[in-house]
Amino acid sequence: MKRILIIGLPVIIILIMAASWRKDSANRFYKRINRVSSYAQALPGDYKYVEYASLARDYDALVFGSAAQGKSFPLIWEDHTNQTFGIPAYVGDRRLGKDGEQEAVTAAAGVLSATLLGIDKSGRGGIDYVGMLNAYFNETEGIFLNNPGGSSVDASMWYLLYPALLFTHISMHYPEQTRMCANVFKTIESWYRAYEVMNNDGQPDFNYTGFNFLTNKPYKNGIWTEPDCAVGIAVLMYYGYELTGAEKYLTATVKLLDYIDGFFGSPLYEVLMYFAPALMARVNAFQGTSYDLDKAISRVFDGNSVPRGGWGSLVGKWGDYEINGLFGSITDGGGYAFSMNTFAAAGAFAPIVQYDPRYARDIGKWLLYVSSNARYFYSRETKMENQSLARSAETNGELKQIINVVPYEGIRKQSGGKMPWFGGDPTVYGWAETDFSLYSGSHAGIFGALFEPTNQEGILKIDLLATQLTKGKAYPTYLLYNPYTTAKKVIYQVKGEGSVDLYDTVTNRVVQRAVLNETTLIIPPDGAVVIVEIPEKAEVIRRGLNNYTNGIYLSSNRSTVSFKNLNNFDTVSGQFTIELVITGNFEDAIKEADLYIGNELFRLTDNMVRLDTRNFERGAKKVTAKVITAHGLSDESTLRLYFE
Repeated sequence: MKRILIIGLPVIIILIMAASWRKDSANRFYKRINRVSSYAQALPGDYKYVEYASLARDYDALVFGSAAQGKSFPLIWEDHTNQTFGIPAYVGDRRLGKDGEQEAVTAAAGVLSATLLGIDKSGRGGIDYVGMLNAYFNETEGIFLNNPGGSSVDASMWYLLYPALLFTHISMHYPEQTRMCANVFKTIESWYRAYEVMNNDGQPDFNYTGFNFLTNKPYKNGIWTEPDCAVGIAVLMYYGYELTGAEKYLTATVKLLDYIDGFFGSPLYEVLMYFAPALMARVNAFQGTSYDLDKAISRVFDGNSVPRGGWGSLVGKWGDYEINGLFGSITDGGGYAFSMNTFAAAGAFAPIVQYDPRYARDIGKWLLYVSSNARYFYSRETKMENQSLARSAETNGELKQIINVVPYEGIRKQSGGKMPWFGGDPTVYGWAETDFSLYSGSHAGIFGALFEPTNQEGILKIDLLATQLTKGKAYPTYLLYNPYTTAKKVIYQVKGEGSVDLYDTVTNRVVQRAVLNETTLIIPPDGAVVIVEIPEKAEVIRRGLNNYTNGIYLSSNRSTVSFKNLNNFDTVSGQFTIELVITGNFEDAIKEADLYIGNELFRLTDNMVRLDTRNFERGAKKVTAKVITAHGLSDESTLRLYFE
């Protein structure tokens, strides 16, 4: 039991352990993600575990391994013009076989997806698919592009940067591919020069549509801008810093994240913003910054985008199908979920928990939901009359084979009198003969790498390292979330050989010692553990606000402020007290605290203030607490109270 003194006010915190649990203290430590908290129950109503690893492997075999000819086959072609290969964006794509029109968001994503599952794409069947991706590198402009033989001229930011992230991630897994690694570094350096231009001598502006690397100038097309390009550049810069140790890349990373953190409203345009929360958490952990992760997460989940209004994470049920957790537009036609965005979001978000365990519960809950509900992108999981395939004049045997492993591009809330409608844009706009999305299927390996079942239905073992783009060393690290109202015993299987100790970063404690092969963990109700497999009897050393074993990072010490005895939407009347409580996975205390009711500031004494509703106008009011702790951490908490 740890005693934390909050400026004279003793508060007892019971640490969250497998053998000892106090739910109220634990819930104060966890940070809430509003849209995740809005799910009707902790376990999806029609929960089903899907073997995404098998789906992705079958996809890889079908696309890369099939030489069959037919109406729908092949799904890959040899691009003789650019000495590479092509995969169309859709099944029945009118661009099939047209050299130079294939996209990295399909081809490179397919290589990465398979690689995440342990499939070697550098020599399978005698074909070096990894090496062939160098065709997407433009020597003149010094960057990887979305099309082989393409140009940055008139290309939008996310179509420039997301492929760069894919190629960089692939190069991390194939260090022996020296040409690709060299091209990745050239790409990072080219984007550093672009950053310098848009940083504008300390007056940064990344609110552009694209960047022309021939003229070395950003541009706007007068229709939309993509300010979240700053996130994509920051990911490249931080990887460049890890590769080289060059301070200029770290400085650029911080400046870029400063821009995103201070942006008015959500800068989200496409998938690039998905990477912001985890990168901010990592930079907070290793560089001592204090980026607002609650705000960054809200800007991705809540549909409050400035450049692309309505893009976020969906909630609710459409007809017979639960869509909680899927990503796309929450406003387009009442809602439009996209499979690629959903897969990519999970891979980008999951690592945040390694660096900030306060999000373990709600990220675990979201990933549980999204792992179940994303199955509705696949034809076999839904009613045929609700699918665009039902409108096809012909469903041949080839297509039946394909749709088992290739998802639909999207799910609309309604179309043609059906709710929901499983399909996409291709058949609407004439891009392809079907809505089955190969660029989305090329991302399914992300789910396959992340999720593993346990002996308890609905409790997943989530690999927090599987999708990270980092050169940093780490011990195997897994998130396990229990959606039930009672504690559950989970059989935990150790990844490596030999005996290990299991360290939980939520509590910063060794919860099991000398584990060989497997053991049983007790996970608290609506709670989570983040297990790191460390060498048996290894010493855990605290350095600053982080914990290490053998010089390898384990966890960060974090604290959460909350309101004692007050809940969101409570009604208060007459005289009442607002009191703040801090809960952490280490000993900490409140050093400074401010309370805002609307825009009015109130000073606290001993972390509490006495108020009288008669001094306020009647009605709902936003109440925000902002604190700085004794260890220099900052946090805030907000709720709405009704003043009578």
